[in-house]
Amino acid sequence: MRDSDRYQFETNGYLTLEGALSKDQLVDLNQALDREFSDRRDTFYSRSDGTHQSVRLLEIEEAFDELIMHTATFDILKGLMDEDIAFSELSALIKEPGTDSHAPWHKDIGYDGIPLNQSLLLISCIYYLSDVPDNGACFSVVPGSHRFDRERPEVKNLEDMPGHTRLSAPAGTAIIFNANLWHAAMHERSGHERRTVHVYYCHPWMKPSGHTLFPQRFLDSADTPFLKKFYHENRGAAK
Repeated sequence: MRDSDRYQFETNGYLTLEGALSKDQLVDLNQALDREFSDRRDTFYSRSDGTHQSVRLLEIEEAFDELIMHTATFDILKGLMDEDIAFSELSALIKEPGTDSHAPWHKDIGYDGIPLNQSLLLISCIYYLSDVPDNGACFSVVPGSHRFDRERPEVKNLEDMPGHTRLSAPAGTAIIFNANLWHAAMHERSGHERRTVHVYYCHPWMKPSGHTLFPQRFLDSADTPFLKKFYHENRGAAK
């Protein structure tokens, strides 16, 4: 990875990579998501009114496998975690037009007794499968907040969070972020559906989230020490 990428990530807590997915990849992934949402609707649950999420895409559809170690992002992810990285979870979100936020300001991690403002325990990568304009439920962050050692402000409206940045971007964009970063999904007011895939990573010595059951094909393909750790061979994650 480039020194500039590391500097930006360590300073702001996130990186935005436009064009991470090609047009052909977007077509394949959206078609796979359509099949899941049509044929396996029961595997989706409601995050909020009009927001549907599934952590079970890998059970049937292999189209999402490439996102776990994608060529546009994985070298950066490994570099940020000093190659001490393991897969934890993959999910997809479909947000209907005109829906309110399903995720107000929060962070994805909170371990008592650990100085999280000095640690990188969990890292996430979001892939936009649709265009996400400024008023289109874009992923938003407070840059640098992964290093804050203070309570998050309680705000009445999402837009009132001091210093926040809306990460509007075209389909195909990837956003890598520190799980300790304050972030939120804004309200959808563009009138268009928002589609995203979320991939989560931890360290090999940590347990995966348990939300995504790892298909056996992952362990079958783990033919190096790195891949065996990456897929938690000894933690019973594969199903």
